Amino acid sequence: MNSIAHIGWGVKDVNEYLREFLILTFIKSLLAFAAGLAIVTVSGCTDQKKVEQKGNIIKAGSVGISREDFVRELEIKLANYPFDIKDKPREYNAMVLDLVSDLSDEAVLLAAAAAKGIDVSAEELESAVVDFKKDYPENSFDRMLLERAISYPVWKKRLKKDMVIQKLIMQDLVASQEIHAEDMIAFYDRFAEQAKDQDNDNAQVMDENALVLKLRMEKSQDVFGEWLQGLQTSYSVEIDKPVLSTFLMNTKEH
Repeated sequence: MNSIAHIGWGVKDVNEYLREFLILTFIKSLLAFAAGLAIVTVSGCTDQKKVEQKGNIIKAGSVGISREDFVRELEIKLANYPFDIKDKPREYNAMVLDLVSDLSDEAVLLAAAAAKGIDVSAEELESAVVDFKKDYPENSFDRMLLERAISYPVWKKRLKKDMVIQKLIMQDLVASQEIHAEDMIAFYDRFAEQAKDQDNDNAQVMDENALVLKLRMEKSQDVFGEWLQGLQTSYSVEIDKPVLSTFLMNTKEH
């Protein structure tokens, strides 16, 4: 192991930082598509017969979001909103379009991953499930799913999608960031004062690979938006607007 410095920041910290980075950057990215959508004014709410028809409401590259999946995602999203949101058409429509934004960017990222042959094996998924459940003793995991109105199969499918997207970000974005000697020196200078305040006997050692990984992730944050826009160009989103309109409420009557 090529040690860089005792700075109280070890490999475990890198992994936690990575998890936080992936979550935050992905959430931020999901706002990008919303500005391009206009609220469609229609009469009534969801036409369930149209929803049950085959086809995709959102599609990017080889990845499609079926109308059935959209209904399921909408139900989950609604569980996080006040029960009376359907009494506020403009807020309700904004919520639906926010979901469209989220799923559109998700489709782009998954399409890019599929094109690059990035996937998650059954073994990797099961290992991630076990690790995730460690944070939920006894039956608290099942209770968490119940409170969020998510079935276990849907949650597991969502977990796999997130893992695929994480792999894509790591392989296509983070790994491509160049790190120079001056970057590493600057990093050490930033944390040198922190090291002085710590007991060297207890301080963890950051190895060079962990340091380079963190620096690449920091650089990735600066170019994430540009990277995502490039993927959106390569895997343009198609939305079935007539079907989308069946999920929106008439704002003229309110």
